Amino acid sequence: MFYDSNLSNSDRSADVRDDWAWRSDISAGNSFQLTRDLRMNLGADLRGELWDRFGAFNTIGPGASAGLRYRFGLGRQAPWVLLENRFGYDRFHDTSQSGNDNVFNLQAGIALSDRLALEGGYAFESFVAPDDFYDRQVHSINVRMVFDITSSLQVTAGYTYREGDVISYAVPPRPDIAPFSIERENEDEFGQPLRTAYKLLGRTNAVSFSVAYQLMKYASVRVGYEYAITTHDPLQYENHLVQANIAVAY
Repeated sequence: MFYDSNLSNSDRSADVRDDWAWRSDISAGNSFQLTRDLRMNLGADLRGELWDRFGAFNTIGPGASAGLRYRFGLGRQAPWVLLENRFGYDRFHDTSQSGNDNVFNLQAGIALSDRLALEGGYAFESFVAPDDFYDRQVHSINVRMVFDITSSLQVTAGYTYREGDVISYAVPPRPDIAPFSIERENEDEFGQPLRTAYKLLGRTNAVSFSVAYQLMKYASVRVGYEYAITTHDPLQYENHLVQANIAVAY
């Protein structure tokens, strides 16, 4: 389950719309040990979102990924680096938003002790739709601390900086936003009154916190919270994101 307090990415309280979604992610993959320290990961996945109130954002998307993971030495505490790429297609219920999604990801980590690890990296996402209004390119960097409280309980705290295209919805007129954005009028994703979608360059600072607990060998649960604030003067909006996950792996 996933909750977004500001799905419309709006800066005025009258324009803000929140919603819950059921998010599913099914994947299958295999790993190949190329050398003692180098592993190749190949996988395929199917992901989807089903929103409660605003069905225009319902999504289903297949994808495939490939990655190389290198560990500098033996043992659980050895530093590692991961280079990965995922390519997929996301089909929205509002089909004009559908398109190809490509994510390049570079991550690394190092154990600071038996229980504490530092991880971080860089990601670049490119989304290309037939309607180029919905094209997006986003760069992000992240850093997080992972603390194993027990062998079954893990706590993570992180920070992410994102810079790239965002789409903000507002009831017109918005002469304060129009000068630095691309406009798309009479959008009905949020019902009446019709809104204008503004595509602009946003800079997001986000902090997150999550707790994961392993129920048994093949199953775990996780709850997480993220607070994000996005700016492009004079526009500024906030998102509170909450999610609860059940993961089963074999």
